Amino acid sequence: MKRLLSAGLIASSLIYSASADPGQGIHAGSWTISPYVDESGTYDSNVYNTRSNVKNDVFADSTIGLRAGYSSYMLEMSGLGFLSQRNYADATDLNFTSVGELLRAKYSNRDQVEVEASQTFRRLNGIDRYGSEFAVGSVSPDTVLDISGNTPRDINQVELSAGKDVTDKLELDAAYRFDDINYDQVSLYDLRDHVGQIEAAHQLTDKTAGFLTINGAIQENLSLDNQAESYATRLGLKTKGTDKITFKGGAGLQYYDQVNGDGRTTLSFDLTSYWAVTDKIGLSLGGRNGSQMSSLYVDNSVDYQDYWFGGSYKVTPAFKTTLSVGYRVDDYIDPITYNNHLINRRDKGLGGSLRADYQAPAKFLKLYAEVLQNSVNSNVSGYDDTRLTLGAILSY
Repeated sequence: MKRLLSAGLIASSLIYSASADPGQGIHAGSWTISPYVDESGTYDSNVYNTRSNVKNDVFADSTIGLRAGYSSYMLEMSGLGFLSQRNYADATDLNFTSVGELLRAKYSNRDQVEVEASQTFRRLNGIDRYGSEFAVGSVSPDTVLDISGNTPRDINQVELSAGKDVTDKLELDAAYRFDDINYDQVSLYDLRDHVGQIEAAHQLTDKTAGFLTINGAIQENLSLDNQAESYATRLGLKTKGTDKITFKGGAGLQYYDQVNGDGRTTLSFDLTSYWAVTDKIGLSLGGRNGSQMSSLYVDNSVDYQDYWFGGSYKVTPAFKTTLSVGYRVDDYIDPITYNNHLINRRDKGLGGSLRADYQAPAKFLKLYAEVLQNSVNSNVSGYDDTRLTLGAILSY
């Protein structure tokens, strides 16, 4: 919030020399500052995400935020701050205040060195709508993927990355990522990750490069003295210099050493792709896997697989539709006790959303509608949830 206030003071000090058109942001030299308000109403078919005794309700989300950006020849900086309040009609015990900020800076000059740094804090309950904006570099936030993502939590993340074009054909990149998740519920365990990664890519053709990725991670459950460790290496291919298709995919091996000292080697894969079919249609597809500590069991971990598909269609310059589908499987490595029996727990989650965005003739106004469906199938617990949302965004 201090950073958000500081950004507001900077905006005020520059306003006398700034140009400002509603919906276009406040421009002052290389700076662009965009305050916004997001108001929405949602029908939720299963507010407590339960298998039985399902309760539906409606809630309102009210968000105020500020985006700021700076762009010069080789330096780009951006910032985001938001404060949001959710109020339910009946289930008032679920009322919640969310707050967060995100800062990013990038210096682009791969002939010398390209450096990028990001930091974010988010206080959330439920879906993390700003998490994708922190997708920097190629180190994935494994800790944030935990199945306990529907509970109140604090998320702290930092990422540093550096890259250099050593020759016309050889690229080197290195990155470090820190993730820290703190849950409100005493029955859930707080998690922390440190991940380091090095990647070398060699151009094979005008549009294709081969790469080698090596990474290592230290995973901590803050209730334990010991820690889990993982190491992975992957070989793969990626596209270079293409406008229509972007692809990066690699496969290899991962070694995961649990807190209890049981080490195991498994397949590791990571794939992302995007295809600009036409000027109006875009498709994305991806999948990855890994191992992480569980927030549900103090001495257990999960092997996860995550797959996603997305598509966008720009019907008109003012009207756009977006479809996204995700599927995730969590296999707990060690058996758990359930109803006085030892079982191998498996959770399978399938989610999808269809969203329509309309840019009104008044540039400061955007309208949107969204249908969101989530289904979790588990031999321990599960639920189905459908949400229907209508909203409006006012921005300067």
